[in-house]
Amino acid sequence: MIDERWQDIYASRQTNKILTGELSAIERVKIGGDEAKECAVVFYNGAKVLIPFEEMGLPRENITIVRSMIGAEIDFVVRGIDTDREIAVGSRKFAMALRRKLELPKHNVGDIIQIRIDAVGKNSVIAEVYGIETRIPKEEIDYGYIDRINDLLQVGDKVQAKITELDPEQGIVKVSIKETKPNPFLTVGTKYVKGGEYLGTVKGVKSYGYFVNLEQGIDVLCPNTYWKDMPKRGDKVTVRITYINKNKQYVSGILKRIIRKA
Repeated sequence: MIDERWQDIYASRQTNKILTGELSAIERVKIGGDEAKECAVVFYNGAKVLIPFEEMGLPRENITIVRSMIGAEIDFVVRGIDTDREIAVGSRKFAMALRRKLELPKHNVGDIIQIRIDAVGKNSVIAEVYGIETRIPKEEIDYGYIDRINDLLQVGDKVQAKITELDPEQGIVKVSIKETKPNPFLTVGTKYVKGGEYLGTVKGVKSYGYFVNLEQGIDVLCPNTYWKDMPKRGDKVTVRITYINKNKQYVSGILKRIIRKA
């Protein structure tokens, strides 16, 4: 009788059933008669599944890339079972190809779908979209200034995104997380006006100035000050708006004073 933990494992091996589990570790393991190789590890219902790096479906078999994915859910199909060692060997690449073939043709540009964040970088994230890994640049994650992407998104997050480009035959899909959200700039010019002074929070400090957040997606770029007590990230300040460009979604202003330190 098959252990309940292994029922899905055997079903995946026999029928190419796609399973999903959390990437929890990286190990160097000898599989079969081959030399030891780097593998991602998924613990599926207590069963240990090894996914060799070459079966991860990544552009490069790079431990840094795989390490950045630890904690993310990944799809895989079981390709082999070692009953003596009580381990299974899976392929994410095979699962992605199946997902791409079965799911991607069902969608069109403009559709709102759920995506899964696989990696978070400095200027972009990598998300899996129906078997295709696509890079989402910072400017398509949210409106306004983004200081640190990982303040908004973490590996493993499942979020809504809008398909902006799609070619199933070429395996191309581009998405925008930002376009699923209301555009806050639609109210700029009525809610916030040139010459007005507003309370905000310092969100980013750069060599060329400060980004002061008025609300989610609305940030005012202010030049550096010559104050003795320089503002820091998190400080509450007031700013006077000097310029608004709704088309370019850009607002600039001047820092007036610090209201409360972070």
